[in-house]
Amino acid sequence: MKKKIILLLIAAVDFLAATQAQNKTGSEKEAVVYFTRDVSSEGLMKVYNALNQKITGKVGIKVSFGGPDEQVLNPELLRGLVAKTGGTMFDGNGLSGNRWTAEMNLKYAKDHGFTAVGKCIMMSETEPINLPVKNGYLLKYARTGKEFAEFDTLISVFRVRPHYLPAFDGNIKNITLCMANRSGKCILHSGGTDENHYHNTEPNILMKAFADATKAALDYKKNWAFIDVLEDIEPNDNCAGAKNMGKIGIIASNNIVALEQCAVDFMIGNADVNEATKAAWKKAHQVGVIEYAEKLGCGKRNYKLVEIK
Repeated sequence: MKKKIILLLIAAVDFLAATQAQNKTGSEKEAVVYFTRDVSSEGLMKVYNALNQKITGKVGIKVSFGGPDEQVLNPELLRGLVAKTGGTMFDGNGLSGNRWTAEMNLKYAKDHGFTAVGKCIMMSETEPINLPVKNGYLLKYARTGKEFAEFDTLISVFRVRPHYLPAFDGNIKNITLCMANRSGKCILHSGGTDENHYHNTEPNILMKAFADATKAALDYKKNWAFIDVLEDIEPNDNCAGAKNMGKIGIIASNNIVALEQCAVDFMIGNADVNEATKAAWKKAHQVGVIEYAEKLGCGKRNYKLVEIK
């Protein structure tokens, strides 16, 4: 009897050791997302520095300058980042009348305070470049301005707006639709079928097009860092139960897919509503783009959250 108990104990220990080894292997496969509750320029620098990005050549900082009455990133959060990297902030023109030209957008960059922090430019309409999509779902290429090719180091910073626009409004959108020039936006909105006109595209096609454009941006430039600011966004949609969740913090990763999954977990997964409501929110805001991007090799959704105080 004692021998049987000893054998069972040995088996249990072996099982526990095997499980721990398996978990260790699994954790090694996780992407790391750094998190701070400090929503400030200093807090942003804490999570950015943790990424240990190698800064080489010309640095581009992709932000959205926004439009009139739009909830955009506080540019003061970028002051330390711009000072350290010498980066140039850049954005793409829009399809709406109030964001049609570089002059219009640079006016909003000034009005919102970005030009007071550092240099701001717009992606060219007259000198576009195509970013090839390799083995994507729909697109043969994404399109932006020639200025993008001049950057060696890329940092994408976005204020995540979970209940603002139909497509999930985070870093994937920042380096695809927001980075595209007008023709590039038409390509995305049409699922690659039209370079000159806007289309109100079916969500599944739009998500695949966004995933394709994400892959194109990551393939074209390899040295990326991604930062999401999670704070004080007033809902601007019809999602039942949506509310301003206040200042959550800032997250950063070298892995855009993990970062976006983390943002969804914070801003939808942690919301004080039932699971059916969360599922409805995820469907309404097309968060399936994160899984589509993962399947294209843009990153992994499995992540480890590391808090920096």
